[in-house]
Formats: sequence, structure tokens, C-alpha cells
Amino acid sequence: MKIYLFAPETGVYLGEDLAKKAPLKSGVFVIPHHATRIPPPQSEPGHLLVFNAGKHRWEVHHRQGKGSTNADKSQRT
Repeated sequence: MKIYLFAPETGVYLGEDLAKKAPLKSGVFVIPHHATRIPPPQSEPGHLLVFNAGKHRWEVHHRQGKGSTNADKSQRT
């Protein structure tokens, strides 16, 4: 099962991974903290994908400032 990772402090999208199967339960997957099964929306350059854990949804924020950050990983192709 595909999961989507986000930074614990900021909620910024970090990438995707595969959840591991629970060792003692058939058909159950372990989803780590700071990950979700909810896929992030597509974004454009200059935008930052942030997971709002309280509302269980992704938000698109306008990125401020210059330089490369983990936000560059949030651009999906």
C-alpha cells in the first residue's frame, strides 16, 4: 500500500513510500506516524504541499523566499 510522508514539525510533503505488512495480521498494513494514505494534490512550481493532520487533508501553500528546500520534492509529475 502506498503512503505519503510529511515532516512532523511542519507537515511539508517529503515523498512517498510503501507501508509494511503487519507481521501478525493478514491484510493489515503498518502506517507510521507522520504518514498518510491520502495522496497529495498536484502542485505547480512555487507551491508547497502541507498535510494538515488535524483536518486530515493536504493544503497547497504559496512558497515564500528563495533557495531549494524539501518543497521541491512536492512537485509531482
